[in-house]
Amino acid sequence: MLCQNALVPGVITAGPDDTIGDALALLEQHGIRAVPIVDADGMLLGQFNFSMVLSNLLPGPITVDHHGLEAVNLRLDYLVDAEETVAKRLAALLPVKLREVMDADAPVVHPDTPLWEGIRMLFQHGSPIPMVEESNHRLLGLLSVQSAICELAGLSGECGQRI
Repeated sequence: MLCQNALVPGVITAGPDDTIGDALALLEQHGIRAVPIVDADGMLLGQFNFSMVLSNLLPGPITVDHHGLEAVNLRLDYLVDAEETVAKRLAALLPVKLREVMDADAPVVHPDTPLWEGIRMLFQHGSPIPMVEESNHRLLGLLSVQSAICELAGLSGECGQRI
């Protein structure tokens, strides 16, 4: 079984000059978790998701991914009345271009990637994962947890296409 069998086609995309505000509106409007960033020719440039915004809202010294403390359960409940500061940070992020914050190294799968490898990647990196043509990196669609499970269950026609 190959990843192409679990392809979610016709995905919502954004361009590198779209803003974080534009991308957040797409995520909300379509109820999706991530948006692939493509150029005018449909070539994948990167991916954007909510975690990119959240990581920019945390206070600088608390961004645990920069300190190798991902597994540490840090609490921020000592920050009193921080909402105004966080709201200002968010407002400052909204006009930032996606090319500045997208994950240009987002993992990808190809149509001929074995589905089990795609599932391993979903487990390791989260869902969804862009599926691209190997020869030119043109976006074909996405591999999602839902599409992989539906394919394995033999129910791909009955499962929803929400990613």
